Amino acid sequence: MLKICGIKKSFKQNRVLNGVDLTVGDGRICGLLGLNGEGKSTLMKIICGLVRPDGGSVFVDDKEIRPGEAPVGIGAMIEAPAFYGGLSGYDNLELLRKLCDDVPPERVGEVLRVAGIANNAHKKFRTYSLGMKQRLYFAFALLKKPRVLILDEPFSGVDPVSVKLFEDVIKAMAQAGCTVLVSGHIIAELKNVCDCAAILDGGEIRAYFDDLTGVDLEREFLSTVSASGDVR
Repeated sequence: MLKICGIKKSFKQNRVLNGVDLTVGDGRICGLLGLNGEGKSTLMKIICGLVRPDGGSVFVDDKEIRPGEAPVGIGAMIEAPAFYGGLSGYDNLELLRKLCDDVPPERVGEVLRVAGIANNAHKKFRTYSLGMKQRLYFAFALLKKPRVLILDEPFSGVDPVSVKLFEDVIKAMAQAGCTVLVSGHIIAELKNVCDCAAILDGGEIRAYFDDLTGVDLEREFLSTVSASGDVR
């Protein structure tokens, strides 16, 4: 379970998050929607311990993640992947595996196969297409068999085959009890994989849908977000 309580964050005079509250239960896939600049990536970085909040708390399975603490049980892909261009995909993941506790060597091959990039695993990262880079990043997110999976626009720049593969893996993870929080700009893609959704606007969760059955999510989104549509 992921529980976000009263998270606040400002950058200089710009208040990005103003008391965000959100709970995503075990085995649930929650879509996080919002305009550009509304703080989706910032919130995800706070969850992963990459950015310190100004206030509030994040809990994973009822254990609070302290600011600056490397969270246990979370796998993530946030913004552009950063790997060593001169190393192969396999060697990049193997290097990262050695920095993790209790991840066996065979896990690298497993996640490469799950992410559909095993056939290109021994090519250098700098030769990868955008879609291949996203697949490798997705494999990294799965490396530690996470209890909570944080995915920031995972479908960006990937082809329909990769989108379907990601969706199938995400759903399988949820069926196994993993909690998933996923953001994106194509609402139809999110609705296809998510069973609940939250709309972030003005630094707060303005709307939450616990069941997306029969919900016109695009209409709800457009009627909820700031009317001007300005990017902050």
